[in-house]
Formats: sequence, structure tokens, C-alpha cells
Amino acid sequence: MTELIHDFTSCYERYFKVLKADTPGLLDQVYRLRYQVYCVENAFEDPAEHCDGRETDEYDERSAHILLVHRDSGAAIGTARVILPRHGDGLGPLPMQQVLAPGDRRALERLPLRRTAEISRFAVGKDLRCLWRHKPSHRAAFADLSRELQASEKLLMRYITFGLLRGILDICMEHAILYLAAVMEPALIRALARFGLDFEPVGGRVDYHGIRQPCIARLAQLIERVKGRHMPLWQYLCIAAGY
Repeated sequence: MTELIHDFTSCYERYFKVLKADTPGLLDQVYRLRYQVYCVENAFEDPAEHCDGRETDEYDERSAHILLVHRDSGAAIGTARVILPRHGDGLGPLPMQQVLAPGDRRALERLPLRRTAEISRFAVGKDLRCLWRHKPSHRAAFADLSRELQASEKLLMRYITFGLLRGILDICMEHAILYLAAVMEPALIRALARFGLDFEPVGGRVDYHGIRQPCIARLAQLIERVKGRHMPLWQYLCIAAGY
């Protein structure tokens, strides 16, 4: 098992890296990738409201953003953000609070709001996932990928998800976050569970950028499950946080 975890992590490190998008240039890549996913590939947001080709909203200023890139080409593969609790000017609601039914909000409101953040805008572009299969002119940029990765979109998504999760956990540890909220596609919930990250549903599914399930999780419990199941994220956490 340890050898398999090492092989998975080594393969990820060879091809990908996750960056904190904390410069104007990196944030521009984040917002443009989100525009591609949320306005072009899916009708989640109105392109007319984002005429500059950048998808942004009122939560971006209080968020920490990450960008997953392909090492060899520098191509932006995926992005996510962690909406942080406000300090000083009032906490302000998290987006999830506004989509929950009134009776379900108590589960979120019982959490310590100054230590609760929300995962949001978890986005991977379809074009980027399929470049080498559908756009031969771009295939050379990903020539370093193993044949196995080039042939399996499902396997590629495991590596992309792993990288974005690493970035999210880095942000949570940096900001002393104890609880996570998210409104996620059922497919993303299943993908996170494959890495040992089991979120607890809050209420029923909602129509929010498509059918989504509001969830919460205690970060310490997520980490313990990752440890107990000997998942690849555990090896990374041992190094990053000294567990």
C-alpha cells in the first residue's frame, strides 16, 4: 500500500503542481478558466455579465485561490477557491447559507463561523481534459504525460482532483480552518470520497449551478479518515503539517 501511495504521489509531482493564485497574473488565469467552465462549457453564469472573459463574483475578495498547472507546458488545468471567514468588518454569510432551507441552516450556524470556510468554484475545463484526444495541434504540449494518463480521462481526473485537494488543505491549515462547507455535484462528492474525504450532507439537494448537495465536514475528522485508510493525501499531510 505504501509503495502504491508513493507511486501515485511521485507521478503527480512529475506532471503537475498547484499554485497559490495570489498575484494579478495567476488570478487572471483563475478567472479566465472559470469563465470557460461556468459561462462557455456550462450555462451556470451569463456570459453577458462577464464581458471581459473573466468569471468573478463578490466572494473572490475574501477567498484564497489555487491554480493547478501542467509542469511541462504551464497550461492551467483546474482551479478552486476557499471562501474565508471575515474578520473585523463582520463575518458575512457563506454562499451555502443562502441556498439552504431555513430548517437546515442551523447545522451550519452551529459551527464556529470564525473557523469555518467554504470550498467553491472547483473547476476543470473540458477542453483541457481532452486536449490530446480532440485537438492534435495542442497534443505536443502534453507529450510528457505517460501513455496511461493520455488514454484515461478518469485517471487524469484523479490526479487533477488530488492536486486541487492539496491546495485546499494548504489554505485551510494556513488559516487555521476547522470546518469546511461546500455545495457540490454528487460526482465531486464521490471523487472526494475516493481520497478518504467524506462530507456530511446537510438537507436535500438544491438547484444551484445545477443539482448540488450542501455538505459540511470537520477538517480533523477528514484528516483522520485519510490516515486510517492510508490514502495518498496522508503522505502529503505528513510532510506539509508534520502529522
